[in-house]
Amino acid sequence: MSNWHSQHLEDGLALRYLDGELPARKARQVRKHLEACWQCRAEMEDLQTTVADCMRYRKQVLATQLPEPPNAWADLSRGFDGIDVEMAAEPFWKRLTHFPPSLMWSAASVAVAVLVCFAYYQLRETPSVQAAVLLKRAIAAEQARPAGPRRVHIRTGKPTSAAVLFAAAHYDSADPLSARSFSTWRAQLPEKRDEIENAASCSVGQTGRPLGTPVQGCYLLRTSTTTGDVASASLTLRTADLLPIEGRLEFRDRNWIEFTDLSEVPDLHDGSPVASLGELPVRPAVPSRPAAIAPGETASISDELQVLSALHGIGADLGDPVEVKLSNGHVEVSGVGVSAERQRQIHRALDSMAHVEVAFSDPGAAPAPVQATAPERAPVFSAPSSATTKLQTRLEQQLGGRAEMERFSSRVLDWNEAAMARAYALRALAQRFSQDQQSAMTPDDRRVLRQMAREHISALQAHITGMEAALTPILSALGAAAPPPPQPPAFTSWQAGAEQVFRSSRRVELLLSTVLGVTSGEKPSADLPTNLLSALADLRVNLDQCNSLLAR
Repeated sequence: MSNWHSQHLEDGLALRYLDGELPARKARQVRKHLEACWQCRAEMEDLQTTVADCMRYRKQVLATQLPEPPNAWADLSRGFDGIDVEMAAEPFWKRLTHFPPSLMWSAASVAVAVLVCFAYYQLRETPSVQAAVLLKRAIAAEQARPAGPRRVHIRTGKPTSAAVLFAAAHYDSADPLSARSFSTWRAQLPEKRDEIENAASCSVGQTGRPLGTPVQGCYLLRTSTTTGDVASASLTLRTADLLPIEGRLEFRDRNWIEFTDLSEVPDLHDGSPVASLGELPVRPAVPSRPAAIAPGETASISDELQVLSALHGIGADLGDPVEVKLSNGHVEVSGVGVSAERQRQIHRALDSMAHVEVAFSDPGAAPAPVQATAPERAPVFSAPSSATTKLQTRLEQQLGGRAEMERFSSRVLDWNEAAMARAYALRALAQRFSQDQQSAMTPDDRRVLRQMAREHISALQAHITGMEAALTPILSALGAAAPPPPQPPAFTSWQAGAEQVFRSSRRVELLLSTVLGVTSGEKPSADLPTNLLSALADLRVNLDQCNSLLAR
């Protein structure tokens, strides 16, 4: 199940975990889920008890010597042989007449019911998988995005405190306009139904107020549920960078609350009733700093680099919500929502270092301002385009059916997810240490910095190689032409190359998601398979050039 991490563990996955049959990466994900989910921990304990009872039964009952039966079993093989001979001599169509008509109709009804259930399952589960993947990528983009204040306009349908509405919805009021808050709310639902639409353009604040700012390309994600006070919730993500620009919670009593990103809107005063404007708490921005600080009683950029290297060594720079900054003469390491196991790993790696302070906290709810009312608006969602559906149909036929298509998509998306984690980490490293700062470092520090960057590139290249090997024969069979040799990149520093690598990775991700039907981020066309191969080739060239610059 590709979205198991946002729901509860399936019995099959839990049993494979107990048997030690899961790959190391999947086992770590299951352990992390069990740490956070009491229901799955209880079910896992029940499963362990059941397995122990079975083993006890085999040992105490089946291994016991049972008494011999009073009479020998009768040999039925001769009778069955005679029946087989008679049926072999009779035509198949005539054998069907031996079955009662009621039994034949029952069998047909069961077959139809199975087909209907399978179709319903496919139509119901596919959008949920797409929603989970989209939110996961949006969360990764949030973690890598440069921090900065965001102006958020909040409206409610009735004169009700926004803090009360957020509390009733069990929704994070401290940072409502984020993919992580939406994903956390969605994960707690026992039953849900997802819909996704890709819009060519949308506007911030579409509820009738003249504060709309046109945005080119948006994903509209809507999740509805039959339980709880909230009937549905929606989140609008900007296609270019997966930035959440608008969210909305709709309650069963017809009340609603809407929160809109207005960071780029210069003026809200349009003569309409004034609504409150809030500024969301965000990750603290890393301040500008000199390329080196004199060593002594205070931390230096060298200390910061050593902390980052230690975090890199345990993989904590690949999407974990961990912040590192120089402040008050120390290197401060903090994070919100970091798992208990990851916190222990980070403490083991950093507690022995001088000038380092480690402090983690759990997300808390902060009161939100009371908002004015505004006209109600119902979000609009639509089905995937026929061109996208046709492409996926051809892909399924090429792979040998829907089941093979799901397995293929899961494997390729895993590669892409790992590649994007490396692309985000590489860009974050380049943004933290500029070319001028690198020049002012000691030779040892430059060596550490370059080694971290090279390791990210090497891992990214391995993931891209796997994707190319899997995709090239399939896309070629769909009519993809061999891409022309990419133009050599023009950047002259690995920091600039890291930014280009990130952009190329995002291009591959958008095209891949469209080809596999996860999202419709690219307008479907006959050139889509060719464009994906070309994007992979461009990414590989950028990686090679960036690696070459690091070797100088």
